[in-house]
Amino acid sequence: MSFCDAKMFVLVLLVVQNTCLVLLMRYSRTRPGTMYLGSTAVCCDEAMKLVTCLGILAVAYLQQKRKDGADGGGGYSKLSTGEAESGGKGVDDDDWDEEGGGKSSDDENDNVEEAKTSGHGSFGEYLREQLQFDYRMAGLAGIYTVQKNLLYLAISNLDAAVFQVTYQTKILTTALFSVLMLKRKLSIQKIVGLLILTLGVALVQLDKVEENASKSYQEQKRWIGVLAVLGACCTSGFGGVYFELVLKPRADAASDARPPPSVWAKNVQLSTFALVIALVTAFLKDHKAILSDGFFQGYSPLVLLVITLEAGGGLVVAAVIKYADNILKSFATAVSIVTSTIVSALVFGFTISQLFVGGCILVFIAIGLYSRQEKEEPKGADASKIASSPPPKSAESSGVVITKRVSVSSFKD
Repeated sequence: MSFCDAKMFVLVLLVVQNTCLVLLMRYSRTRPGTMYLGSTAVCCDEAMKLVTCLGILAVAYLQQKRKDGADGGGGYSKLSTGEAESGGKGVDDDDWDEEGGGKSSDDENDNVEEAKTSGHGSFGEYLREQLQFDYRMAGLAGIYTVQKNLLYLAISNLDAAVFQVTYQTKILTTALFSVLMLKRKLSIQKIVGLLILTLGVALVQLDKVEENASKSYQEQKRWIGVLAVLGACCTSGFGGVYFELVLKPRADAASDARPPPSVWAKNVQLSTFALVIALVTAFLKDHKAILSDGFFQGYSPLVLLVITLEAGGGLVVAAVIKYADNILKSFATAVSIVTSTIVSALVFGFTISQLFVGGCILVFIAIGLYSRQEKEEPKGADASKIASSPPPKSAESSGVVITKRVSVSSFKD
């Protein structure tokens, strides 16, 4: 598959995943019958991601073991020597490499992972070497756990289309946190984009949402949904900046001679902490319902599909970050909003008003402005070019760490 074919494939996959997730999650939260608990769904989501990442690490370990056995174990010394001579050269800790150009640290981490794998006799030893637990990751896990619970609350009270448009406010919150905490400066283009985004979301919320809403068999409270999605936007923005400020490796602060853990090892750490926090949250928030009707009350094949889509969304975003740029990702976001709106109108009875359409158009313009690459400044320009660099990508709803040149972005949407 050529690079262009891979790019189009992952973009289509992102549109399908985003659209199906939001629509099925909305339907699962509005259908008749016993409602499943969002807090337990978050637990299952994290458990599924943890098992998946451990499985991928195990497969990588076994493949390398077979390879080492085939070449007589010579691979380890060769890789180790090459890494020692390079001295880790070529890994830029502060380079996001959003365009996918050059050799990413994913490839370098794969080489490092192979070298370490062939030096261990058991999977347990390899896993301990890979994980390199950082307990500060618990903070990030806690942020994502809160975010996911808020998303379930939001989609329970807002139509899929209204939810998707309003959730784009995460662009604004990420920018604000990056300015306040990282002291970044935003260009005029980005500021205009954020203002248009705010206006577009405001128009959508000024619409007669209750009158235009689709039918629901569960009680809905619009403003609870709005506050929940805005809270999720805040945690999304803060999560990205928290990683940038606290967790992102720095070249000048590297005191550990060991190579950084692979992307899958990082996500084992994140999911382990998140699963513990999600379980505590579930029993604190819904202990009466759990003790009364069980942990898996209201579960069905549809709910399991929603959880699978939520957990697998990170893998899709990882592929998009590898193959696509910001403009194409923004286009995919816009297409998924349009698709969700059309399906909501045709299947769920959502009424599309002129005010809603106007708000959506403004949001699309804002996303395009904010994501658009600005013209490069001539050489000799001051540090304002660096200062106006885009804020960190938030991990959004799925809470999966993605490493690109030893950096972290989100798996989500």
